[in-house]
Amino acid sequence: MREGPDYHSIEIRKWRENAKDVTSRLGKREANLLKRIALFVRRFGFSRESVEEKIENDVMFAAHFAIEPRRQGIHEHAAAEWLEKLEGVENFVKLPKSGPLALYITSDGEVRKGMKRAPSKSLDFHWRVGKRHYFASHKYTFEGGGNQDSQFKEMKDLLEKFQKGSASPNIALLVIADGPYYTESKMAELRRFTRSSAPLSHALSIDQIPSVIERQL
Repeated sequence: MREGPDYHSIEIRKWRENAKDVTSRLGKREANLLKRIALFVRRFGFSRESVEEKIENDVMFAAHFAIEPRRQGIHEHAAAEWLEKLEGVENFVKLPKSGPLALYITSDGEVRKGMKRAPSKSLDFHWRVGKRHYFASHKYTFEGGGNQDSQFKEMKDLLEKFQKGSASPNIALLVIADGPYYTESKMAELRRFTRSSAPLSHALSIDQIPSVIERQL
């Protein structure tokens, strides 16, 4: 099995890049950084001037204000780069999150574009292998919690909608679940809602996708 992206190394590398960028962001008076400094001031009672001076002169302190890589979509970007290079993959597209070109799974299991009332989370990727079109939703989740559990429910919702099966038989839905949060029991729960006959659907980690694609070559 081909190994998927090394998300941990990618995230650590991005943390360190972002830490080095804090003083530059301060010089530009970036709004989000100034908000975080203001919050730090309110919580701990230091003056804004002393906090900014400490950021400029102490790289360890400045690192506290680095942008969190997970908020920059690094896992989705890494997944997209990895998938696009797979043998047989053609016309790979990273889909928009919203707007007229965003793609959704409807309540009756079809793939539809630009819906005003989104019936589900929009899909993330689209590509073609031979005559089959693959549509994918991707999540990287490190640990459990309110938002992470909601993401898990979104993935189940996509699979349940697609399970109704009115889509073309040349379409397949992949729900890509990466990260420690997706234990075998959680993956088994997702797989309960997959389809084994066309139109196919799969709940899997990214490194399992090549074996799915190879069956289409």
